[in-house]
Amino acid sequence: MKIGPYELSSNVVLAPMAGVTDRPFRQLARKFGAGLAASEMITSDVRLWSTKKTRARMNHEGEPEPRVVQLAGADPEALAEAVDKSGVVFAVS
Repeated sequence: MKIGPYELSSNVVLAPMAGVTDRPFRQLARKFGAGLAASEMITSDVRLWSTKKTRARMNHEGEPEPRVVQLAGADPEALAEAVDKSGVVFAVS
């Protein structure tokens, strides 16, 4: 499967799940064949990104690209700012 410039190793995709898709779980999913593994949802309000929970959810250290985070928000400008500041590929809801 191909998404933009990224060729995924598999068409199996792990959906984001609150309280489940932390970094170790995502790494296991990728190790066992998922072509993509999304992290838990974070707020699109970048002012709240300094919280311990949000920092942990945004930690993708050691994960292959593409990296996907589900954003929660309704303000297009806030969503755009979140994408700019994140440095990762996003699935936006």
